[in-house]
Amino acid sequence: MKKIFMMLVVAGIFVGCVPSTNRMAGKNASNTSVNSQTPEIIVQKVDKDDVRDIIKQEKMLAPDTTDSELSFTAVGEGIAPMNTVSTAQALALAKRAAITDAYRQLASKLYGVKVNGKDTVKDAMLRSSTITAQVNGLIKNASIIDENFNQGLYRVNVELKIDADKWKELFAY
Repeated sequence: MKKIFMMLVVAGIFVGCVPSTNRMAGKNASNTSVNSQTPEIIVQKVDKDDVRDIIKQEKMLAPDTTDSELSFTAVGEGIAPMNTVSTAQALALAKRAAITDAYRQLASKLYGVKVNGKDTVKDAMLRSSTITAQVNGLIKNASIIDENFNQGLYRVNVELKIDADKWKELFAY
C-alpha cells in the first residue's frame, strides 16, 4: 500500500511539473495587449569587462572631468609625546604619528571603515557596550604636500593622485 501511495505522489509531482499547453495558450490569448506593451526581461551573466564598459559609457562613479587623474587628500595630526629624550625625538615621533594618521584617513576614504559593535545586557540592564572601528587598505605613492609643527602638534597634508580609469577598476566593486 505504501509503495502504491509513493508511486502516485511521484507521478503527481512529475505531472505537475509539465506545463499544459492549453493553460498557456489561454493565458497568452488574454494577455496579448499587455505583452505587446512591456518588453521581455532577459537575465544573463555579466563579466567584469562588461561592467567596465558600462562604467565607461555611463560615466559612473567618477566626476566628469577632463583630467584623467583623481586626487584624494587627507590631513593627519600627531602629538609629540611628553617623555622624549630631546625635542628632535619629539618632533620625529609627532611627524611619524601625523603621517600614519593621514594614511589611515586616506584608506578610510578609499576602502571604507569596518565598524563592529557589541552590547552586553544582563537582567534587562546594559552592562557593557563596545564599538571598534577598523580600516584595512594599501596606500601607495601618496605625497606630503604640506606639513607644519606648532606647540607640540604636527600636522601633515597628504595627497594621493590616481588615474581615473585605474580608480574605477580598483574601487568600483
